[in-house]
Amino acid sequence: MRKIITAAALLMSTGLLWAQSFDFGGSILNHDVVQWTDIYTMSYTSHNYGTARSMGMGNAFTALGADLASASINPAGIGMYIKSDISLSPMLQFARAKSDGETYKKENSSRFGMASIGGVFTAYEGTGSLVNLNIGVVYNRIADFNHTSSLASIGNPYTSSIANIFCTLSNIDGLQTNANGTMDFPNNPYYWGAVLAYKNGLTNKDSQGWFIDRIGNPYNAAPAPEIDQFTTVESRGSIGEYAITMGMNFNDRLYVGATLGIQSVEYKRSIYYGENYFYVDDIYPSGEDMPYQLMYMGYQQNLRLSGTGVNLKLGVTWRPIDNLRLGVAFHTPTWYSLSLRYDAEMWSATHSSGNNPDNYQLDHFGDFYDNVGVGTWEDSGPDSWNFSSPARLLFGAAYTIAGRVIVSADYERDWYQGIHTGDNPVNLNYRDHFSKNCKGSNTVRVGAEAYLLPSLAVRLGYIYNSSMLKDESIIAATPIPTKSTYITAGLGFKFNDTVYLDLAYQYGSTDQTAYKLFYATNDDASQNIESRTFTTSINRHIAVATIGFRF
Repeated sequence: MRKIITAAALLMSTGLLWAQSFDFGGSILNHDVVQWTDIYTMSYTSHNYGTARSMGMGNAFTALGADLASASINPAGIGMYIKSDISLSPMLQFARAKSDGETYKKENSSRFGMASIGGVFTAYEGTGSLVNLNIGVVYNRIADFNHTSSLASIGNPYTSSIANIFCTLSNIDGLQTNANGTMDFPNNPYYWGAVLAYKNGLTNKDSQGWFIDRIGNPYNAAPAPEIDQFTTVESRGSIGEYAITMGMNFNDRLYVGATLGIQSVEYKRSIYYGENYFYVDDIYPSGEDMPYQLMYMGYQQNLRLSGTGVNLKLGVTWRPIDNLRLGVAFHTPTWYSLSLRYDAEMWSATHSSGNNPDNYQLDHFGDFYDNVGVGTWEDSGPDSWNFSSPARLLFGAAYTIAGRVIVSADYERDWYQGIHTGDNPVNLNYRDHFSKNCKGSNTVRVGAEAYLLPSLAVRLGYIYNSSMLKDESIIAATPIPTKSTYITAGLGFKFNDTVYLDLAYQYGSTDQTAYKLFYATNDDASQNIESRTFTTSINRHIAVATIGFRF
């Protein structure tokens, strides 16, 4: 949701005026701002990425250590290194999104990236209580946004066109054309969609207000079209954390660590929405009734959020007996500052059935075309978007059996209701959205590692993230993740005291909330304009290899 506005509204070409309060939203609208659902999505992390060893064990590393993933989970584990270690962990990710509605389409995409890279080095070795002090510089992937989803809704009534949204908005906020019939893009990208709709023939204006004259069945003229609606959402990017980390080992019993995390955010979302206007047997209304009829339209929007975040992680691990480790870690909220870039384009094809009263240049089929783009809007510098992610508290326990098998379990509590926004260019405050809709979430991670041979380890793991929504049935402005599960497996090969190779596979499934493509709703439900409701789930297959060197 971007805006609630009140004024006189005019729908379609009915000529009916009334005063209403409309709430505009949906996955096609309002991409010129950072929505609360965007903040929620960027705050959604499950620590399912890392090295191949940690991923193979479900990243249950709050009590375990001596792994680069420790820098982003429990930095006390950095103190468990007894040698310096450098490693890199490239990954290949295959994502499949499935959207359910009247019809759906499965979309697959594969991406190559880096799950983890860095090094930990022994800075001090002693003979007293402080056995060693290690420092490290590590990159760990925290979140991934790469997926594509498509959906279609076939055979809708002509009154379900998105043109209704733009027509209503234009009337409510009193948008004006120039004296010669042209229309300028205002210095507010919130209205760019409405202007593009006018420039592409979806809406029109006369002295009485805004109306629609190229779609539908004006003055009861027959026939009326059906509308096929198509949407494709392509999401790209990730959040990576550059961790400056330190861990200390006291008497091989107590490990203490701290990490300064500097996160890099790159989040791109491209949204295509299209409508085809289907007249049975291509029989259009007469030119006297409708001189022009839209055949199709397309609407492309591109959003990019990029910037940095900063947090602090503190951790302690205690080994009361040789085989047992108990760990606890606290992650402060991550404070983000992001710039926003937004652009939009719309195109359409129109058929002329009459005498072409406006003298458009027609092709030999009697059709003409429009294609209008608009420049890029940018919020940056002092106009950046600022917010903080939840604070997190982690507990873990790990037990070693006969020196050959490790079993580990983590519990994590995240306070999503505590997310809040800071300064932003339009003074939006989403704190009520998070306190009203969100709650604390629970994450459980379990893992096991067994050495079948001194040089060969087998690993298994599982991650479960509970929903952080009070009501999972809400229809948010855009689909947002609820609960997720991950199943992991891996192998470890130790070639000698210096070189090792780890492999891991992870399968993840994430549910998302239902959503509408667009809506304009008010207290009088009979006047609502809204698309059908859809749901999308995302499945991911991730393969990771870690090559490391200890010295």
